[in-house]
Amino acid sequence: MVVVDVETTGWLADAATITEIGAVRLTEGRPVAEFSALVNPRAPIPPAITELTGISDKMVASAPGIEEVLPRFLEFACGSVIAAHNAPFDLGFLRAACAACDVAWPPCAVLDTAVLARLVLRPGEVADHKLATLAKHFGSRSNPRHRALADARATADVLAGLLALVSENAGSCGPRSPGRGGVADAERPPSRYDVAAAGARAPMAQEAAMVTAIVLIKADVARIPETAEAINQIKEVSEVYSVTGEFDLVAMVRVRSHDELGDVIPGRLNRVPGVTHTETHIAFRTYSRHDLDAAFSLGYPES
Repeated sequence: MVVVDVETTGWLADAATITEIGAVRLTEGRPVAEFSALVNPRAPIPPAITELTGISDKMVASAPGIEEVLPRFLEFACGSVIAAHNAPFDLGFLRAACAACDVAWPPCAVLDTAVLARLVLRPGEVADHKLATLAKHFGSRSNPRHRALADARATADVLAGLLALVSENAGSCGPRSPGRGGVADAERPPSRYDVAAAGARAPMAQEAAMVTAIVLIKADVARIPETAEAINQIKEVSEVYSVTGEFDLVAMVRVRSHDELGDVIPGRLNRVPGVTHTETHIAFRTYSRHDLDAAFSLGYPES
């Protein structure tokens, strides 16, 4: 498995480029090799990005271009499962780089630690699912600081912690020992993974009672990351995606009744700073389930 992180000149893969790639190769759960390279984006790095990452125009002035760095990374990651935190972001840039360099992106399985954390950790076990929060929760030896290798190392530690919980839950239907916060797990509601590991399914009547809304969101381009994170903090929002096209973000809202949608969407989501317009679509039928599989299937080619 190879854990990867990229730093970039902006937030959208079709408008920004990579400035740094960092990766850690794991064998039997242990780090055995690392990859780290600055990349010259051949365009000025915005001051806000330099403030966030510490990567300046001067730092990358003598660095190779992506056409030199990308093949080295692909060779490093060859034949591995790829893991990343918020994988659509990192893989979006890596795939865009492949397209720009006329290089084929290799078919591989992808594991997203942000998705896996939401599935494995119980509600309230962590304040949020940011990399820094999870790294602290699992006692990572690396402090995430928006530098590619440091963040890849932290993600590797988070991944190890999450997979240990997956193994523990799969091996026992009973509650875990008291959590890091000092509250016995028996007092916490079970996570979706606990239900799946026990071989149980929520009653169909209970599932049918849930109302799912897909909210298409236009946002202030300069504030998309902050806006997405604020929306993600709304407890009824299960996922937030950044997307290409007419809209900037897509949020999945799940509530117990249609009446609650008014409280969540116009009442809270529409008032998040940076949100300029929304369109809401109510889902009336589900044709597929992803839950645990979603954490492992992103980018995985189907036979």
